[in-house]
Amino acid sequence: MNMSESTLQTTPVQDAVADSAAAPVLQLPDAIQELARPELWSVQNLQVVGVVAIRIVLIFALAYLLGRLVDRIVSRWTRRYEDLPVLAPTRQRALTISNLIASTSRYVIWPVAVIMVLSELRVDVAALIATAGIAGLAIGFGAQTLVKDVISGVFLLFDNTLAIGDRVRIESSYGIVEDIGVRLIKVRKFDGELLMVPAGELRIFGNTSVGFMRAVVDVGFAYKEDVTKVMEILNKIARDWMEANPDVLKADDPDVLSIMGFADSALTAKIIVTVLPGEQFRAEREMRVAVKEAFDAAGIEIPFPQRTVHLPAGLLKN
Repeated sequence: MNMSESTLQTTPVQDAVADSAAAPVLQLPDAIQELARPELWSVQNLQVVGVVAIRIVLIFALAYLLGRLVDRIVSRWTRRYEDLPVLAPTRQRALTISNLIASTSRYVIWPVAVIMVLSELRVDVAALIATAGIAGLAIGFGAQTLVKDVISGVFLLFDNTLAIGDRVRIESSYGIVEDIGVRLIKVRKFDGELLMVPAGELRIFGNTSVGFMRAVVDVGFAYKEDVTKVMEILNKIARDWMEANPDVLKADDPDVLSIMGFADSALTAKIIVTVLPGEQFRAEREMRVAVKEAFDAAGIEIPFPQRTVHLPAGLLKN
């Protein structure tokens, strides 16, 4: 091989560079001219674009109307239970199911609408769905907490252990359930704070709106008082309250427990009345007022902490 032949040989990289340099580069004015070609704006092409645009608008409009229709049906269905008491199980379950149906419909309608729009734009939906399935599998491994929350929320709804309007205790917090979603539960505390509780984290909780509750009033009286007399007064207070509020009772007789403990300056008794859920707070308040008034009328001392101080004799003389 002579020197002239070696100089004529080129590498593949050099060939690619030469080809790219030789290819025409489409500048901005050329792109504008390309878009301005008459055949691109022919009547036939414009008709195709118009039909696709109309179909896309119709798809989104139908999705919106379908969502509104579901909301209207759910609202009309729940309106049938508005006259029931707030804590009625039927009313609570209706509100809970209505929220679930409304949220689920939104999660279904709009993704289907987006897929239909992509199909109108000639996007390969099958390949897109397959890719989304693989991506969803990968995301599922990374978002196990989210999946756990959704599954726990579904089972929580169908187990009927929680409903909107229930008074619940979550760890050390007390509040009223305002909303139950597939993933998140909202609880309004009594001071107004709104707790956001993922369903997967709601493993152990207390529900004070199921079955019955007990109004418990602890009563302290002085050691010097007659225990029999005090028990008679407490029994009368409990029975008088039950006769005045027969519509909230869940048991016919009260439980008035005698001496429950020996405190530093008092004996302790207890009044227990079984009532409907949510009525225990009013029952306890009213019976405490009745105990104070009855003890004052009978001259029974409600003790308070006292301390006896012994002073040296010499200090008293001074």
